[in-house]
Amino acid sequence: MDITDLAENLKSKEDFIFFLQELQKHFLTHQDEWENPQLERYLEAMEAFLNSSTEKSLNKIDFTPSWSLFAQIMLAASVYE
Repeated sequence: MDITDLAENLKSKEDFIFFLQELQKHFLTHQDEWENPQLERYLEAMEAFLNSSTEKSLNKIDFTPSWSLFAQIMLAASVYE
């Protein structure tokens, strides 16, 4: 299962903890793919992603609060410009 599938299929706190571990590994092994490798840029991208996303946007993310939503937001911030 890739990191995107993992983010989309979280059901519990334990799943989210596992996702965080995998996200860290992904960063270490694919840092060149991350648009926002510095914390400040990453947090800015997270904010921008949330500000520009709506439930009808192309992002196709269910914005009902859930562990999966948190993971998808964190993953999106890694590449959001």
